[in-house]
Amino acid sequence: MKAIKRVKITQQSEKAIQVGQYWQQNKQKLVDHFWSSYIRNQEWLKAELEEQLLKNHLNYSIDDSFLPILLNIFPYNISFKENSPAILEIDEKLVSKLIAHLNSTFKDTTFTLESVVGLDINKEKYVLLLRNNGVHLEYPPLVPLCENLIQTLKHDLLIDTQFSIGYSTTLVKIHTAVKQLQQKSEDTIDFRNTVHYFLSYEKKTYKYGEPNLAILEKYLQNGNKQSFLNKCRQYLVHLKEKNNLNLSVLCNFRLDITQLLFTYLKKKEVLAHKLFDGNTNNLLQTQSLRSIDDMMIYITYLIDVSLHYLDFIYSQKSVVNTICDYIDEHYQENITRDSIAKIVYLSPDYIARIFKKEKGLSLVNYIIKKRVDIAKDLLIQTTLPVHIISDKVGYGNYSYFTKLFKKETNYTPYEYRRKEKASTL
Repeated sequence: MKAIKRVKITQQSEKAIQVGQYWQQNKQKLVDHFWSSYIRNQEWLKAELEEQLLKNHLNYSIDDSFLPILLNIFPYNISFKENSPAILEIDEKLVSKLIAHLNSTFKDTTFTLESVVGLDINKEKYVLLLRNNGVHLEYPPLVPLCENLIQTLKHDLLIDTQFSIGYSTTLVKIHTAVKQLQQKSEDTIDFRNTVHYFLSYEKKTYKYGEPNLAILEKYLQNGNKQSFLNKCRQYLVHLKEKNNLNLSVLCNFRLDITQLLFTYLKKKEVLAHKLFDGNTNNLLQTQSLRSIDDMMIYITYLIDVSLHYLDFIYSQKSVVNTICDYIDEHYQENITRDSIAKIVYLSPDYIARIFKKEKGLSLVNYIIKKRVDIAKDLLIQTTLPVHIISDKVGYGNYSYFTKLFKKETNYTPYEYRRKEKASTL
């Protein structure tokens, strides 16, 4: 019996050694897994939290003090050409470099960076969990630390960032604290590459006062892009300096600017919702509520595209040439005024007016003439049956094609083929 007991004790000791070795080898992975599960999932009850600490062999007490810092990464560069931002590829390699910089920054401080937890699938938002090692975590040392880190990340990784520092709380309350810090951070609008610290997570309500839309419309009418942008920027900076800028105010401002632009474009017969229907617009619109910089990037994009397209349509010849090129390539398809409107982003009625003015015949008649001319060539140069030729030039209804062909040439397709062949004999 004693021998059996000794064997069991030896086995238990070996198992404990193996567990200890595994924990040492995978310590950071276990710590990261704990924090990721705790922060990203539903809040655990006190008993569940204690169970997780025991399960992961973590030397935490539920009364230990931690401080959360939010880190936002911006997925594209501020300067971009031809309305196409340089999209930042936030891949695992970049994330690894980022975490290495964070660990290096906090390594020789009086507090410990326990974990960096990703908060979104786009890898743009993180929370840093700092442990209070018996020293009170105050803002004065953290703010310059984050400011220096911003410059380092900008220089080494070529990324813009933003830090939001929360306040210390116990482990059992940190889940709620992170959620509140996220909400407060999202509601606090500032420039990129800035640091905020919050003594309270209370959200404030601000009354929205719209910008001078009349003068902005005047700038738009005169094609004065820079004055338009300067006025928008001055408005946002003024709100920030007066501490009257939050997410709701920025949403209302964006709505006013887009409505102003869309209304102006509509007066010019431009289908704005089609003009701005694309991935670039979707990205910039989504990001525009993250900072003043991002809002200005979005407005700059809207203005650039609008004014560039207005220059295009002011040259009616350019618009008509674009339509003719489209017809040349798609004559065999079902072409309508609406389908053409989609490719030039102009109203169907406006297209019809400028086309007839420029070409001297209606859009419909131009399409018919184009198809009949191609049908003539096919009748002369090939032996294809007439119903096949009818399909090839965009008319599935053979009888309708014959009717149109005769109206244009005074001959049916068969008569036209016989006439042309007889003339070559």
